Amino acid sequence: MDGQQSRVSQNYQLFSTLLTAAVTLYNYPNIDPNLRPINVPTSQLLPEYDFIVIGGGSAGNVVANRLTEISNWTVLLLEAGGDETVISDTPILNYNLWFTDFDWNYTTVPQQYACGSSGGLCTWPRGHGLGGSSTLNDFVYIRGNPEDYDNWANMGNTGWSFHEVFPYFLRSEDNQDPAVVGSPYHAQGGYQTVNRSNYLSPMTDVYFQAGEEMGYPLVDANGPTQLGFMLAEGVVRNGSRCSTAKAFLRPIRNRSNLHVALRSRVTKIIVDPETKTALGVQFLRNGQNITIMASKEVILSAGVVNSPQLLMLSGIGPQEHLADLGIPVIQNLRVGDNLHDHVGVPIPFSAPPNYTINWRSSFENFSSILDYAQNGDGPLTTLLGVECTAFVNADPTRNSPVPDTEILFTSYDPFNEDQQVWAAIVFNIHPTSRGTVRLRDTNPLSPPLMDPQYMTTPTDIEASMRTIQFVSQLLQTKSMQRIGAQLITTLLPLCSNYTVMSDEYALCLLQQYSVTIYHSVGSCKMGPDNDPAAVVDPRLRVYGIKNLRVIDASIMPVVTSGNTNAPTIMIGERASDFIKQDHGQSISSQ
Repeated sequence: MDGQQSRVSQNYQLFSTLLTAAVTLYNYPNIDPNLRPINVPTSQLLPEYDFIVIGGGSAGNVVANRLTEISNWTVLLLEAGGDETVISDTPILNYNLWFTDFDWNYTTVPQQYACGSSGGLCTWPRGHGLGGSSTLNDFVYIRGNPEDYDNWANMGNTGWSFHEVFPYFLRSEDNQDPAVVGSPYHAQGGYQTVNRSNYLSPMTDVYFQAGEEMGYPLVDANGPTQLGFMLAEGVVRNGSRCSTAKAFLRPIRNRSNLHVALRSRVTKIIVDPETKTALGVQFLRNGQNITIMASKEVILSAGVVNSPQLLMLSGIGPQEHLADLGIPVIQNLRVGDNLHDHVGVPIPFSAPPNYTINWRSSFENFSSILDYAQNGDGPLTTLLGVECTAFVNADPTRNSPVPDTEILFTSYDPFNEDQQVWAAIVFNIHPTSRGTVRLRDTNPLSPPLMDPQYMTTPTDIEASMRTIQFVSQLLQTKSMQRIGAQLITTLLPLCSNYTVMSDEYALCLLQQYSVTIYHSVGSCKMGPDNDPAAVVDPRLRVYGIKNLRVIDASIMPVVTSGNTNAPTIMIGERASDFIKQDHGQSISSQ
């Protein structure tokens, strides 16, 4: 990523960022009328709350909202980062947030078979601030395939079949996409706005035509059929990013039973080693060590990296690992195992002039910035340039309604501001490789060791090579040939010794240019009590520890068939009802 950063024109980036921020800020009340959550001063925090939620991310904000629906419950939401800005709101400026305070700036341990162009060190952008990774990700709203959730249920996770989770997707959703409004597969009136950008490049029609040539129709992948091509839907409101902080926290900022504390880095969960009960948390804020107790539950929603880190720091984790670090073991669980992710390859192709969203022509002008700031429209509203998504079976022998491949078609490359570039970011959506999260040391401020073990099974290598070859076939369609689309090999110099798009070339692309798709899951696996790898039960309670749950993407036993933000929001909704039921409260009708 350092090499990519060096290719970005800092002058253009800074100019666009500052000008966009200034104009947007001037018109901000019209873009989002909800005021920001109140950041409660330390002096006003209570010594005890009913619930403490650790992490204001895609699931944690949902939980904080739903629990404070019970007026006599008090909830403290602790977030390590700060609040959003107009930069994080602007869809096309996603990359500007990497390596900043909005990012945990994580990097994996060296991978033998991936990220070779950066020495095997894979950059893992993770959201650090209200909204979590929903302020940093690529926006795309995909639920996954119904069979994903039926598979979870068949693994012994009672209550997680698609029939049972589908109402929770609908409960969150406020879909504004005119193409699907009124569909029984979508809903309006929820907190989470979903829409698509009004701005599309001419490449979109080419994508769809090429897909049809290969036998894939135009579909709503969140509808009855996932296989096919679709216009990308994302968490967008009035042309701006609609993170879970904007969706779920801002409308309830005046609930007196919710306290939000920003810049609050949790360092430990307080667990009584005799009763094995979670009692509260310790956190750092403005240089001060603070301890606050929870009378009902501590809820860990810190994400796939930080949730296992905090459990292990608190004495809950693999016995042998904690013993090596001298951490007293309170509960021996396989915390940090089962880590997996979607890893893909951006394949760059040329396109005719004006067919892509070019940095200079699209953003370096006052008209585009003003259109965004005043109307919530124009090229700055694109979902990081992702205009079209596709779900296909790259394996020609596969006959299944569950796709094996996802493709993100983007008409914008921030690292090539002068070239007309579009890219197909392609990945195997059913990885079999499994890695780990482990503590680096006992310092809670040290970044954990993340080892996703990318491409360590022959199945993953073969499946991922097929995804690349599918894109090669797509390039040969009449629609692509008509516009003269060609692989830009000069952007892939490490594979120049191989015949273009041969098996050897595909393998080289996979090992040298692979990147995370930001879909890491599984490090606090949900499973039945007979699953030795399970960390939480199907109601997301940590095994062997009272009053402690994990509610975020880390509980997924297997990653869903697509992007993970929508499923994580659903997990927050589903788990909130579990908590209400377990504490004798009625739940909302579905």
